[in-house]
Amino acid sequence: MGITNPTFPTEVLPQGNAIPAGADQVADPEDATGAAVTRLTNFMKLMAAPVPLSTGTTQARTLFANTGCASCHTPTMNTGPNSVAALANKPVDLYSDLLLHDMGAQLGDGIRQGLAGGTEFRTAPLWGIRFRRFLLSDGRAQNVDQAIRLHGGEATNSVTLYNALTAADRNVLLTFVQGL
Repeated sequence: MGITNPTFPTEVLPQGNAIPAGADQVADPEDATGAAVTRLTNFMKLMAAPVPLSTGTTQARTLFANTGCASCHTPTMNTGPNSVAALANKPVDLYSDLLLHDMGAQLGDGIRQGLAGGTEFRTAPLWGIRFRRFLLSDGRAQNVDQAIRLHGGEATNSVTLYNALTAADRNVLLTFVQGL
C-alpha cells in the first residue's frame, strides 16, 4: 500500500524504479508506530465479504475448474480458530489459496519481499473483482481477459486452456469471474 511502518520501514520500488519526485512527500516511516496500519488491519478483518452477483451457472463453475483457475483461485476456504467468534471456522468464498506462486517473467515486477522472489505473487482473491478498475499487482490489466492472458509461470497451462475455449465459453467464464 506504500505505507512504510515498523514492519516495512523502507519504500518498495515498483519494477525497481524510483518513486517519482514529489509523489511521496511524507518522511519514512509514514506510520512510525504502526498504529494506523493496525487500525486499517482491524477494519479490513471485520469488514463483510463482498456478495457475488450470482453463484454462477454449473457451466461457469465447471469452466473455472477445468481451465485450472480453481487450482489457485480456490472458491471456498475455511477460516481457522479465532478469538473473534464471527471469524472462527467459517467458510469464505474468496477465490484464493493465499499461497505464493511463480507467475513468470511477464508478470514479474522484480520486487523481493521476504522469501518471495520477483516473479512470485500471493494469489489475489477474486471476490469483489467487479469493483476493481485495474487488475494485477501493478494495475496493468484493465479487464479480466487481459489479466488472465498475462498469467505465466505456474499458470501457463491454465492460460493455454483459457485461450483454447470457444468465444462463447470464454464469455461464460468471464461473466462469472466479473460477477464475483
